[in-house]
Amino acid sequence: MNPVKNKYDVIIVGSGLAGIVAGTILADHGLDVLLFDENIHLGGQLLRRIPEQLGEYSPKLDKIKKIGFSLVEQIKQKKITLMNRTTLMGVYPPSEILVEWNREKTYAFNYECLLVATGARERFFPFPGWTLPGVYSTGLLQVMMKSSGVLPARRTIIAGSGLFLMAAAYEYLKNGGQLLGIMEQTPMLNKIKFFPQIFHQSAKFWEGARYLSLIYRKRVPLKYRRKVVEARGEKQVEEVVIGRVDAKGRLIPGSEKTYSVESLAIGYGFVPNVEAAQLAGCELEYQPEKGGWIVKVNDDLETNVAGIIAAGEITGIGGGQKSINEGKLAAYNILRHLGQEKDSSLARVVTKLKKERKHHLSFAKYFNSLYRVEPQSLLELSDETIVCRCESVTVGQIKEAVEMGCYNPNALKIATRCAMGKCQGRTCAPIIYDLLQVLCQKKGEEIGLFTVRPPLKPVSIKALQDSVRQQA
Repeated sequence: MNPVKNKYDVIIVGSGLAGIVAGTILADHGLDVLLFDENIHLGGQLLRRIPEQLGEYSPKLDKIKKIGFSLVEQIKQKKITLMNRTTLMGVYPPSEILVEWNREKTYAFNYECLLVATGARERFFPFPGWTLPGVYSTGLLQVMMKSSGVLPARRTIIAGSGLFLMAAAYEYLKNGGQLLGIMEQTPMLNKIKFFPQIFHQSAKFWEGARYLSLIYRKRVPLKYRRKVVEARGEKQVEEVVIGRVDAKGRLIPGSEKTYSVESLAIGYGFVPNVEAAQLAGCELEYQPEKGGWIVKVNDDLETNVAGIIAAGEITGIGGGQKSINEGKLAAYNILRHLGQEKDSSLARVVTKLKKERKHHLSFAKYFNSLYRVEPQSLLELSDETIVCRCESVTVGQIKEAVEMGCYNPNALKIATRCAMGKCQGRTCAPIIYDLLQVLCQKKGEEIGLFTVRPPLKPVSIKALQDSVRQQA
């Protein structure tokens, strides 16, 4: 990879489904497109697969993944600049970005249009012992199996909330793991809310049915209204305490049960990666039914910043079909913005895409609501429970800071150093937002969110030295 240009018609940040769909359409219309992503592969987290040299395991692909892998192969054949292992460092007005490539070099690029499609990351709820070795996210569980061909342990429990628990369980069982149970925190009856959406999301329904079929065939216990109370162990996790909860997510005393395990995988859905858009000056809004803080866009996916469009999970957690839909919609809007919309039939296509998007947003609202864990359950945590893993900030320290008047994330950051570690709050920020809401009795939009500044993520000294040499 060695880009020869410093200006492109369109720069796309993120090579998930929205990014590769948009990139393919734009390249077909003859635009100069740069598409970059932090990962070694195209397709985002959804399209990870085990390298061929590590084995022949090839799971049955659902419809979205089949489409996704097909798009990955298509975009590789297009006249488009692709940059993997590339991290966005900064966005500067009026139309410049700075990136780090492969921990070695920095590049500055200018654009006519910037498409931010940075996807989402996992949401967590802390508990005593969640920092022990052997406690993984459900996403990491899949990454280890798909990217490295590694089964983390033979005996494990998967816990949390969301359909992704079933996906992780399916992969784990297919790889020969012994699953002791799936502990879903939200009630079974909540799932009834999903049925009105089946007509527009049949792929999701059949995907879930496939997961459940294997889970039931393997006789894995699937228990609802269960949550992790504590993980125990000396050098790594050895025991997990699971308890029943009431309708509001509160632990029912005396319902605790202890399991002997070798690992624990946890996940509570996803939150949008809005930091890049936030750094670019895009307006954000708090929509818990869409995943929390999202990028505010109009029907054409335009942000409040001229020339910047957002698509995919950062406009609301909604799954692969929504990302594909918004990738197409973003591409056609960019063509119109750049005066490249020569086909009169595109107007009808755009109208259809906007109608489909409404169905995807409706599904996302129901889906995120029925799997949502109420923030009030955080009040049950002991003061010793760690919230910020990087800086070892506890629940008790956050409570003390709030009592001193730290009512927003940035004040809390100054007082406790939370979100100042290597991950820059990507793990603890959603937890802190929820915790502040319940401690301060305020809504999410009143609490606000952490500020961001370049570089968005840690960069290498070697790359910074290269940047200084370029400027000299």
